[in-house]
Amino acid sequence: CPSFQIKIKLPETKYSDITLDIQDKVLDLRTPQKKLLLHLPYRVDSKNGKARFLSEEETLEVTLRVSRMFDFINFL
Repeated sequence: CPSFQIKIKLPETKYSDITLDIQDKVLDLRTPQKKLLLHLPYRVDSKNGKARFLSEEETLEVTLRVSRMFDFINFL
């Protein structure tokens, strides 16, 4: 698959309290109450991901594009 989505439940958290850093193989999430360092199963394009916070569900959805060698051959 070209991308994957991670859903993180963050009860009693505001959008302004979330710090998110994506590296090639690591997702680093921090709030005043919680810390998460997640090693990703695939290398990702850390510059072109998307994140949105669904305040009603208290969930952060992060969508990351998988970065593979020769993507220009495999996916065109």
